[in-house]
Amino acid sequence: MSDIRDRLWEKAGRMGVPIIGVFELLPTCNLACKMCYVRKSWDEVQQMGGLLDKHRWMELAKECCDLGMLYPLITGGEPFLYPDLREVMTGMLNMGMQFSLNSNGTLIDRETAAWLNKHLPVRINITLYGASEESYQALCGNGDAYRRVCNAVQWLREYHVPIKFNTSLTPYNVGDLKKMMEFAKKAEAPIQVASYMFPPVRRDASQIGQNDRLTPEEAGFARVKADYLQAEPDWFLGQARRFSRFVPLDKLPPEKPNGGMRMQCRAGYSSLWIDWQGNISNCGMYGSVTRPIGEHQLAELWNDLRSETKTVRYQARCTTCPNQWLCHSCIAMVYSECGDDGGTPEYLCKMGEASSRYYREFAEKYYPKEAAEIFSKEAISADREEILQPNGNSCGIDDF
Repeated sequence: MSDIRDRLWEKAGRMGVPIIGVFELLPTCNLACKMCYVRKSWDEVQQMGGLLDKHRWMELAKECCDLGMLYPLITGGEPFLYPDLREVMTGMLNMGMQFSLNSNGTLIDRETAAWLNKHLPVRINITLYGASEESYQALCGNGDAYRRVCNAVQWLREYHVPIKFNTSLTPYNVGDLKKMMEFAKKAEAPIQVASYMFPPVRRDASQIGQNDRLTPEEAGFARVKADYLQAEPDWFLGQARRFSRFVPLDKLPPEKPNGGMRMQCRAGYSSLWIDWQGNISNCGMYGSVTRPIGEHQLAELWNDLRSETKTVRYQARCTTCPNQWLCHSCIAMVYSECGDDGGTPEYLCKMGEASSRYYREFAEKYYPKEAAEIFSKEAISADREEILQPNGNSCGIDDF
């Protein structure tokens, strides 16, 4: 299925079809997570002009559908706080689109789960913030939310609504990592673990390079531990081999002038983002191209957004770094870490170096025979020599 999906997205990018779209209905939430990048109070929302009503969202969804969108993602804030959420979801289904929804899960009761069974999403993505009331209280300011999430998961499973878990690791819940993965396994649902937290520059422009998050060393360790706990041995060893090619930061080759690197993701090629104020952008984390929709036709704005996205280049140190293919830094990360698109995101560099070290330590501890082959001096030397060969496109640099 993933191969079919990837081919579909790749073809959409070639044809300029926004097959994926994020609908950010609101920035408000009933939790107050310390690392959140978007949360605003109801008073702030009103001061900034209020929310779009359901009719406007349905107009925008119809225009997106006409452009070829199949997979809208409804997000927030917490979408279940949006007064007319059900009308928006029903409208998308009636248009033939298959929606997914991001939620913290705390507002899903049995009746909601039963309703979702009759208006089935592709899945509900529930962000899991811990495995105890103590962790939820520390991170989100609401310990009772954990009980509510447990109930929601039980009801969603009872009514056969597909679930996926996402978890954001922070100093307040990283100790729950194994228990959260066990929670997901018991619920028979996949879990995606993130140990990198974006600086919340959308919420507060002064937070460049800052967040209430793990240190780079801790984030690298958490990433590797999560991979070890959930991945098959062959995949984990493959990842350890890939990271054996990480060039230590003190041995990086000199930076060379280049034409910059284009955006490597789907943003602005086969996906778009519409925020709660009615702006369209290529990326919700960092809209390098953003336009107010107003009375404009979405098709016109999408064409402009696509054209401008193709011209976006960023000049960060990453563009000539031989480790770029491992850390996957993007323009949004660079900007939120550095305050512009030409800096060096040192947090990511240090996290990548820590990850490389911990992949080796875990492999040598748990798979010693295979690790001996992977980390032989000859294998590492050959791999790094291959990476350091001057190749204009080895790090994703685009010449056109």
